[in-house]
Amino acid sequence: MTNPVSIAQYPAVAAILLSVGFAVFPAGCETNPPSLLSPAPEAFGRIFVQATVDSAAISLDNAPTGRFTPDTIAATVGTHLLRLEKSGFFTTTQTVRVGMDSLTTVICALTPHVAEKVVLIEDFSNVSCVPCVLSNLILHSLESGVYSGDKVAFVKYATNFPSPSDPFYLADRTDCDARMSYYSILFAPTLIVDGIARPTSTDSAALKDTINARLQQVPKISVTVTQTVGGGVLGTLVAVTLLDTTGTVFADLVLHTVVTETNVTYASPPGSNGETRFYDVMCIMLPSSGGQSLTPQNRNSTVVYQRQTPIASTWSVGNLHVVAFIQDSKTGMVLQTGSAR
Repeated sequence: MTNPVSIAQYPAVAAILLSVGFAVFPAGCETNPPSLLSPAPEAFGRIFVQATVDSAAISLDNAPTGRFTPDTIAATVGTHLLRLEKSGFFTTTQTVRVGMDSLTTVICALTPHVAEKVVLIEDFSNVSCVPCVLSNLILHSLESGVYSGDKVAFVKYATNFPSPSDPFYLADRTDCDARMSYYSILFAPTLIVDGIARPTSTDSAALKDTINARLQQVPKISVTVTQTVGGGVLGTLVAVTLLDTTGTVFADLVLHTVVTETNVTYASPPGSNGETRFYDVMCIMLPSSGGQSLTPQNRNSTVVYQRQTPIASTWSVGNLHVVAFIQDSKTGMVLQTGSAR
């Protein structure tokens, strides 16, 4: 019987066999022979990273990626440690599992070191209200001037008087009626500051004094708003961080989320007061005018609330801004406000 011959004894023959596609194994390795093929390439997936604040630096497995929220990064299949950092906010980490050729969405909440008070102005007006012209001029001047930053948020609700055909009222009469009823609005214009103060709408000095007094309040809650647009849908993330638990009764607190549209322009006045341009008009309240109850939480903890709504054909996407505020249902006081503007 002829002894088996090892192909390793004939390297030239082995090279020829390999060149035409034959697998060559050393003699004596009949069980689990080692493969001469290259190792399979690593499998990858993607992570879409979104945070409650933009421009947070993204690190993966403690290595900076050079990317900032919101953005998509590639990662090998498996479990990774995601870290987000931004000046003025506590660093946050989250474990994420990446699948092969898949997109994993991660939403992170960033908690600010210190929250500054943001004042809410709710304006009740009508396109046929003559005094509303001066009131609207004052509000726009303040919004584009001394309060042009993120200190004050504005929401304009339409009334059904003096004209019941106000187009902004007709667009969402349910939410307009609900807010008018909540505050017992009897005439336009009426301004409500942080849910409790009613300065004269046409007195800019009185309005500024009221705003400045409210800005001195130290907020117990931080509200951060982020909005996204895609597929004909407006999405919003509202991150609520409890900074001080003293006297906080969650059962009394309601989170209101409002989609507003600014710089709405008509070719001709839609009412009888001559106005053709309108700012911060309420489009819809999410999930409804009743808002939603807050989830109880501990100090320095953050809860993120997500909402979305189809974008109406009449809305200008680039002019949409989400405003969210937390209101005490018993006293009416607005504790804190946030805006995506």
